[in-house]
Amino acid sequence: MIEASGIQYISPSDAARRLGITPRRVYMLVAAERLRAERIGGRLLIDEGGVNARLATLPRMGRPFSAGRAWGLILLAGGQNPPGLDPSTKSKLRRVLRGHDLWSIRSKLAGRAERRRFRAHSSDLPRIDAEPGIVGTGPRYAAEAGLGLIANDAPVEIYVDRRLADQLVKKYRLAASLRPNVLLRVVPDKVRPWLDARIAPRLAVALDLAEDPDPRSQDVAREALARP
Repeated sequence: MIEASGIQYISPSDAARRLGITPRRVYMLVAAERLRAERIGGRLLIDEGGVNARLATLPRMGRPFSAGRAWGLILLAGGQNPPGLDPSTKSKLRRVLRGHDLWSIRSKLAGRAERRRFRAHSSDLPRIDAEPGIVGTGPRYAAEAGLGLIANDAPVEIYVDRRLADQLVKKYRLAASLRPNVLLRVVPDKVRPWLDARIAPRLAVALDLAEDPDPRSQDVAREALARP
């Protein structure tokens, strides 16, 4: 933070992080005179007061989405048509998408799955990865989802239904762990048929990357989910 003439300024990257948008979007807002900025010492800096004012005017979302609505929103945002979702719900979700990008409402989509953390023997990881019925997500599968992140040593992170989750825990003697190498994202039975590929939809994988502590994962997630 820099102070000049009684005004406090922050970097474009800091402004982007606070607003939940990309730095590119910050520059666009500056060019459109929707954020105040100054060049100080050759650097473009953003008026912190303007950022705070914009935060105060951002619409507030209500309660987190249920798993069904969260997945409906994710699939609609990716151009897919969730089967069995009634027209009224689709209309409401499309209205949400007109006002928000997925990055800005990612916390409201946490209910898309129940996340369980386990430790497996390293020799079992390839076998878990090859199990029928799993749907890959997170850093380990990001490259296959077209997100340009290669992390082959990341935990095996997969979407499963409750029945398969219980089977995997028993079969591989998975132990709950704070240092997991297996992450099971358990979805309701009614949602599981919507995940009909080996890898989760690209936007779902990006949302899971946003929860990863690695800054690289979060940068990739922001780029995929934030509206330019």
